[in-house]
Amino acid sequence: MQVVIIGSGVAGLVAAQHLESQGLSPRIIDAADRAGGRVKTDAEQGFLFDHGFQVLLTNYQEVQRYLDLTALDLRHFTSGAIIFHQGHRMRIGDPLRDPALAIPMVFSSVGTLRDKWLMFRLAQELKRTDRTAVFASAHGSTFDYLRQYGFSNRIIETFFRPFFGGIFLENDLSTGAGMFRFVFKMFSEGSAAIPAKGMEAIIQQLQHSLHSTQFDFNQPVKAVVGSEIQLNDGQVILFDKLIIATDPSSILPQLTGPAIRYVSTTNLYFAVDQRILVTPTIALVSDPDNPINNFCALTEVSGDYAPPGKHLLSVTLKAGYQTATTEEVVAALRKLLRQPDLGLTLLKRFEIARALPIVEDLRFTMRAGHLAVNNQIFLAGDQLLNGSLDAAMRSGRLAAEALLQSL
Repeated sequence: MQVVIIGSGVAGLVAAQHLESQGLSPRIIDAADRAGGRVKTDAEQGFLFDHGFQVLLTNYQEVQRYLDLTALDLRHFTSGAIIFHQGHRMRIGDPLRDPALAIPMVFSSVGTLRDKWLMFRLAQELKRTDRTAVFASAHGSTFDYLRQYGFSNRIIETFFRPFFGGIFLENDLSTGAGMFRFVFKMFSEGSAAIPAKGMEAIIQQLQHSLHSTQFDFNQPVKAVVGSEIQLNDGQVILFDKLIIATDPSSILPQLTGPAIRYVSTTNLYFAVDQRILVTPTIALVSDPDNPINNFCALTEVSGDYAPPGKHLLSVTLKAGYQTATTEEVVAALRKLLRQPDLGLTLLKRFEIARALPIVEDLRFTMRAGHLAVNNQIFLAGDQLLNGSLDAAMRSGRLAAEALLQSL
């Protein structure tokens, strides 16, 4: 039986692993030169450049199911964030995880005392809430949800907008409240981390776990017609069963419905001539006229991201400021840090057009059979559930389960 998977991102690799566990030997084809999809890391001159600032949330169920976290040698971010707001620098975090933050949190001007109580209450509430219910019981946008929950405009603007705007890659907090609740729950229950050797270590681990899967790279697909996969170079690949673990809209003519929409992001990497953030913490910029949404000294998290003695800074721009020049970004950083002579050398700039899918019908999971286009073709990808690594992995497993049920 010829089982083919189009796409070697997280969803495709997990689907292949599940199929292998049931005795099948799938064939994966991909237009790129290596596996990974949106999760890739370039290694150049001793530096590691993830394609966009990404973190691994350790409490994702599918992450715990499919990854050996110990082997990934995870390096963890500290709880909370450093916030730059109107010339001030403040620290916010969870005092239950870091008792040293108790007094700074009480006296922080990030929000009111009521805001801090509400954050604690929301975290405890979501810890008791089932993951499926986190999505099902929330309606409207993240912004509306925060206002209805009682948070002040101050903490929405200084913390929630830059933090979750950076995760959702949009400034308006228009992402569905279910996604906010899910991500807030994951941060409350687990931690944010990166593999010591970059995010692509996740892909490499998944790929190395496959023993009977065939990979064909640099093979862009033109269309899927009947039981044929037509490649751009004229080749035709026949299949009995197919999982499309990428955007299907351009290759599957019989698929109806609106095309998948994506949000974009711009990520810059700078070599810095000195340490600027001496803790493994994400820095948020709440000033709306500053082009920077967040930045992080990656070498404070993992020293493997740069050669010995070097420092690497990751900077993500706000939506709407993605055309900002290197000079504008450097000037903004120097002003924030109050270091007009800070040495910054641009090493890499990523313009990522398809950074996250825009998912209107957010959900934690779905029945495996709902991923079937017909008895031969099945879909996978985070666009089917929610824009997360967890959803990508879950969709791959569910697509493989649907395929197996069809046999």
